[in-house]
Amino acid sequence: MLRRNFVLLQDSNMTGKTELNNIDRGQFCKWIGRSVDFKLVYKASRDGMSPAIFHQKCDNKGPTVVIGYNTDGCVFGGYTSVDWKPCTCGTAQTRWDEKAFLFSLKYMYEYHPKIFPVNNPELAITMCSTYSPVFGVAANPDMVILPHKIVNKDTNGNFVTGLTRENIQFGKVYDSEGVPIQQVTKDNYIFKEVEIYQVMDPVRLDKPWRNEKKDNKATLKKMVEDYCPVKDTGVKQSRILLVGSVGAGKSSYFNTINSIFKGHVACQANTGSSEHSLTTKYRCHQLRNNSTYLNFRLCDTRGMEDTQGIDPCDWTAILDGHVPDRYTFEPCSPITPDSPGYIKTPTVNDKIHCVAFVIDSSSVDVMNESILSKFNLVQKLANERGIPQVIVLTKVDQIELDVEEDLTRLLYSSRVAYVVDQVAQLIGLPRGHVLPVKNYEKETELNETVDRFALLSLQQILRFADDYMYELLDVLNTRDTYNRPTLDTRQPSRKLSSHSLLWLWVIVIILLVFITYYLLSYAYNLTDIFNSLFNIDNQRL
Repeated sequence: MLRRNFVLLQDSNMTGKTELNNIDRGQFCKWIGRSVDFKLVYKASRDGMSPAIFHQKCDNKGPTVVIGYNTDGCVFGGYTSVDWKPCTCGTAQTRWDEKAFLFSLKYMYEYHPKIFPVNNPELAITMCSTYSPVFGVAANPDMVILPHKIVNKDTNGNFVTGLTRENIQFGKVYDSEGVPIQQVTKDNYIFKEVEIYQVMDPVRLDKPWRNEKKDNKATLKKMVEDYCPVKDTGVKQSRILLVGSVGAGKSSYFNTINSIFKGHVACQANTGSSEHSLTTKYRCHQLRNNSTYLNFRLCDTRGMEDTQGIDPCDWTAILDGHVPDRYTFEPCSPITPDSPGYIKTPTVNDKIHCVAFVIDSSSVDVMNESILSKFNLVQKLANERGIPQVIVLTKVDQIELDVEEDLTRLLYSSRVAYVVDQVAQLIGLPRGHVLPVKNYEKETELNETVDRFALLSLQQILRFADDYMYELLDVLNTRDTYNRPTLDTRQPSRKLSSHSLLWLWVIVIILLVFITYYLLSYAYNLTDIFNSLFNIDNQRL
């Protein structure tokens, strides 16, 4: 019930598109120093812009964060841990807040988070019934986003506030760290949107949002080691295709699984930060338990990109088993039957048996349409072939600070539950197909909890691969039923070869010649007999 209430809270208070994404939320949690949830209480495009509206929506809400989004792609604002309140004395009053800070999230659309902590906490914010939120003192504020007047949208839907650089004295109460205000606002106070969020303690679930499997790492590892594909299908090793955008964690997921069976953190597949995919070849990674190969392969592919990546024809060839191991992808030249190593007659052992979409949890609400359309293409091709799909949700420790500090809280985090719901709706798969994991990245030693979630995800993937094989067996059995011959007591007809037919015709012709000769000879002899009888009668006469 708590989890359901959390989701309803998000939906009911985030009417329309909100600008605050998972990456921003995570950044604020780090700046604030603890895990928090954000409830949207004010949105300029929805509520309007005036001091009266601000106080109506935001007074007595506790800690809040004010965020402005200007028309130059700059995102900046301020946080206070104390209430905004209307001043009843008729004059502006400052409030103490040693936890307040100003911030910049983006400058000209580039993500460069910076924090500017308060230097003089006694002057952190200024309150007045006729003022909008002021960070610093009213006469010379460090930052103002909402002006102290009514502002309506212009013809472009923007809010022209009339604020200028002269209205701001950045660095007076807050530590600007030498950064001029122009590098925060670009001297632009025309806003596309202004949002104010109430900052709350996160919802703690009394029960896990998914039934928690109690098996320990050793038990789960043994289950995976003993895994065998479904019998009578001809499959020796199940093939799992890892599909994801650049930096999502495909190769890191393989390295994490590989580390578990090697007994130490390994890095067999290339990983790291790069503008383009570090994986350029199709790799069907085998995993060993000591010297024994396990009965599945994790197939890694080039990461999806806006302008580069794998050609649609290559996706078809991969799923159908035509692409050989270590094939190098060429974005401008898809694989053909003439390509080196092309598998012209793939067996069921060469084909893909389950597709795992690897998605960075922090990118769920900022995934662009180009990448999403590529996911949809692979999903369409997989559905046409009856291949099951799952989502490996990576970097779940970055969703919430509490989960980062203790991964065992993952299934009790309402925020993680919400992101799982988000990605399931985005890709169009059931929530049970979303498998949260944390890959090894900064660690140098294995971690029991990291291994457990990785093994749980792999176990579920292998079960889905088996489902594909059971469906394959059903198809084969159906074909055998329809193709089975019926019982017939009649002698089967035999067809003669062309050679036999030729000899048969020769024999028939020979027989016809003999018969014709015999009949002619017989007719000649019969004429002689009649002639002899006729002569005898004439002599008697």
